[in-house]
Amino acid sequence: MPIAGAVDSVLERYKLPAWVKPYVYKYARENPLSAVKFAISLVDVKRRKGEDTKTHVRLPNGTQFDMETILKVLSLFFYGEEEIARIERLWAEKAIDRNAEYEKRFISMSETDLKRARAIRNLAEGLGHTVGDKPKIIEKTFDRISRIDEWNDRIVTTGLILRYSYAATFGIVFYRVFYPVSPEFMRSFVKAFDSKDRDEGWDSEEAKRIIEGSLIDHDHLIELTRNVLADVLRSIEGNMALAKEMKLEKEVMLLAEISVAYPFQRLSEMGVKVDVEKEVKLVKKMAR
Repeated sequence: MPIAGAVDSVLERYKLPAWVKPYVYKYARENPLSAVKFAISLVDVKRRKGEDTKTHVRLPNGTQFDMETILKVLSLFFYGEEEIARIERLWAEKAIDRNAEYEKRFISMSETDLKRARAIRNLAEGLGHTVGDKPKIIEKTFDRISRIDEWNDRIVTTGLILRYSYAATFGIVFYRVFYPVSPEFMRSFVKAFDSKDRDEGWDSEEAKRIIEGSLIDHDHLIELTRNVLADVLRSIEGNMALAKEMKLEKEVMLLAEISVAYPFQRLSEMGVKVDVEKEVKLVKKMAR
């Protein structure tokens, strides 16, 4: 099957939006078909199972990583969940403008994100190891985000910018890749990431209401999105050595580009006048 046909079939199978096509086509043009098939195989696991031992993890597609590398990946996601949980609670407890409903919602979101962090830590411990030290780049990224003080900005940041950059790209791939190799006793990992007890999507719906209701200035909104995404991209690029170590550099670069485009694409769908391609280029420049 030609590369374009292979890409189209995958986009259709996973119900990926049409706007993703140019990014995937670009990746496909710059990589041989074998690389495209490899990227697809990371998430297209069907009924195949992986394996975990004290020394390595083998994914369902046959790719094998040593345990030290896997622990670095788990650490990134653990501290990401832990940091956003910390920020959500901080915002709820230290708001400039008191808002009982928002404070309650952010406390609930914080508790769920902590559960997810614990599930990742338990997965590492179940494999006979512990998560590593917190990467400095993650600490710096979330420290800047924690200083956002307006409720509308906070809701847009968690419900749109972070949701569609981190969660809707890297988070979904992380879940699909690690789910088949999580040990049987790690059901809490699966349960935590499939949890329905979170106000799932509340902040996304509230962000949509705020944006479509013009309750936030659109110029300010775009500037906020640029700044947060520049930090997000810096955090991704700051871990590119790990991607190289795993021989996933090109795949991570593809996800990074999509992660920057996704929030702008959502803004466009909500009626905000934005040139997505132009904004992606600008955020890349800001991240440098």
